[in-house]
Amino acid sequence: MLNKDVLSQKFKDFLANLSIDNQEVIANKLRKIVRNINQDYWNTKSDTRNVHYIGSYGRGTAIKGINNINVMIVLPPKVFQHFDAYQGNGQMALMQELRDYIGDIYSGTYIHSQERLLVPLNGITFEIIPAFLNDKKNYVYPELEGGGRWKVFNPIREMQTVDEYNYKYNGKVKHLARMMRAWRNTYDAPISGMLLDTLVLSFIDEWEYNHTSYAYYGNMTRDFLEYMAGLRKDRLHWYAKGSNRKITSLEDFGFKANIAYEQAEKALDYENQGDSHNANTYWKQIYGKFFPADY
Repeated sequence: MLNKDVLSQKFKDFLANLSIDNQEVIANKLRKIVRNINQDYWNTKSDTRNVHYIGSYGRGTAIKGINNINVMIVLPPKVFQHFDAYQGNGQMALMQELRDYIGDIYSGTYIHSQERLLVPLNGITFEIIPAFLNDKKNYVYPELEGGGRWKVFNPIREMQTVDEYNYKYNGKVKHLARMMRAWRNTYDAPISGMLLDTLVLSFIDEWEYNHTSYAYYGNMTRDFLEYMAGLRKDRLHWYAKGSNRKITSLEDFGFKANIAYEQAEKALDYENQGDSHNANTYWKQIYGKFFPADY
């Protein structure tokens, strides 16, 4: 017979194991960068203004072990005007200037071959994205390829949307997104964090048990994996909620989702029989090292 208390505690412990445990270390390292940039561009010594964590860390869907933190640093309009009028690739010139400013405090700062500004610091790499707020309250950022151009996005609205859905559904959005990152890492599934979060939002909004307790997190696992496995294999594009940003995925992640779905079915069968030990064998196959060993 299913023991809901035991099943609930498993998933509570699992989510606790996924919690990032070095947030203060991350914040302290970033403050030095922000203080330097703010002093150079805004004439202020603040180490917290004009900066936003974005990506999975900013959305609150990252898990323990994350080693790449995306950071958007907002610069004054006059800086945009200067580099927009630049003769040649003004976007690259901006990135090189930032590289040199940040390099004054972190000498390993460099522009990657994929044209990203990276700051590697003892196992944590910050990807710095300079941006400018435009009249429509979106953010303009530099893309370096093809001689350079400006692109528009709104990661702040994406984060707000995740928070709104997460509040509406009692924390399930961020819980499921974190859990599925453990699955992705265990299976080496070819799906980006942004797409994973987008699918979680769509799923939770339609899932019939979206207001239930931790005792249904096993069902949530199974149903979401089934949802991903059932997506059309030839679909290449999705759109992020909140910003409508286009997300492209060229690889089939549904195959690996289907394998995990079958394991979740077996895990739930054992849970319903009251066999928590054998159920855990399958949960750990899905979620890997962070799922609790046994009960």
